[in-house]
Amino acid sequence: MFSKENISILLIVLLLVLSAQASSIVTELDVISYHLTITPNIDEKHISGTVIIKFQINSKNSDSIILNAGNLEIDRVVGENVTGFKKSNNGLVIQLSGNEKNGNEITIDYHGNPNSGLLFDLDHGEAFTVYSTSRWMICNDSPGDKALFHLNIAIPVDKTCIASGELVSKIHRNGKMHYSYQQNYEAPTYTYGFAIGNFNQAEEKLGKLLLNYYSRDYSSDQLLTIFQETPAMISFFEEKSGVSYGESTYSQILIGDYYQEMSGYSILKDTYGELVLHDSTETNLISHEMAHQWWGNRVTCKSWNHFWLNEAMATFMSAAYNEHRFGKEKYQSDIDSYYEVYEAIKNRGNDKPLVFDSWSNPSSDDRNLVYFKGAYVLHLLRENIGDEMFWEAIRFYTAKHFGNSVETTDFQKAIEESSGTNLDNFFNEWVYKSN
Repeated sequence: MFSKENISILLIVLLLVLSAQASSIVTELDVISYHLTITPNIDEKHISGTVIIKFQINSKNSDSIILNAGNLEIDRVVGENVTGFKKSNNGLVIQLSGNEKNGNEITIDYHGNPNSGLLFDLDHGEAFTVYSTSRWMICNDSPGDKALFHLNIAIPVDKTCIASGELVSKIHRNGKMHYSYQQNYEAPTYTYGFAIGNFNQAEEKLGKLLLNYYSRDYSSDQLLTIFQETPAMISFFEEKSGVSYGESTYSQILIGDYYQEMSGYSILKDTYGELVLHDSTETNLISHEMAHQWWGNRVTCKSWNHFWLNEAMATFMSAAYNEHRFGKEKYQSDIDSYYEVYEAIKNRGNDKPLVFDSWSNPSSDDRNLVYFKGAYVLHLLRENIGDEMFWEAIRFYTAKHFGNSVETTDFQKAIEESSGTNLDNFFNEWVYKSN
């Protein structure tokens, strides 16, 4: 069963992640790549960085762009077309001379003490990112604006770094350990991140895929037990999506008090390991974050209005894995727990369509709808068109839109095309309207 404790964990996480997402600034901006060089100072809770951004502007009359910048202080902005810049609240407005549709490049030097997004644990000498990338790197927060990401990061020599992308190099220079990572596929900025600390580590192989597990508080043997379902989960999601995982590594880190999927790794609350050691079937959050490597990171909602396409899919897939691994009864228990959350929202008169008109100030019930009502609706869709047709349609949808950004109409059209079924009535009742 998806335990009440796990649901409570997800509800708390929702309050944090979605408050960060609600602040996104949507611009007519298409970022091609970010090349970041950053030095975190754990003792001072400080960062200094330089980010090179290549982009194009999808507008004929734009003479500026707006980036998200949190509370960071901007030292310098330079580029061939840059004429000036100003910080406005959490935004960085950059004036441009003319509009070159292709080939724009700017370099931004910045520093600051992030008030969220990058968390420092002075007691344990750790730092890790969560939710709000623009709090520690100047970027465009819009989930539909995917880009390549290159990270150079300098950390103390006695610590380990895990980050988004493939590890390109690790060099000891000038008293620091310099890590370089390259992510060779476009991903939304909220999936960029890193974790720094003194970790115990365990690893295992799934074919050519290297699986890494990290924690300060658990031994290597305990990590192998906590994450023992990982190889089977990856194989399950590959089969259900019809798309291979695609990277050479997947890492999971038990750290802090948060949960989030990143590109190529996930972080999970440190004490969550105790729950899994006590009950080996309590793996919903492991499978939920892993499912995002397909649904969320690679098939991504174009805007937060369609956020359910990310979170409902991952929540449903955690139940589907439980069915595969532990049986139909456990799957039904998960679905029942999702429905209980949804039913409570309905009884309060707060049901809404899964496609939101606005996501600028979502309530806690709004946030719960995209996860739990959304997962329940996917269960109903499965019952509506039948098991075999449903999974064929999920594979078709995932493969068709893999690497792209989607809206709900893309999902509906793909399911209809694959199944040969008109689903207007179903989507009107369960997705576009409230009940």
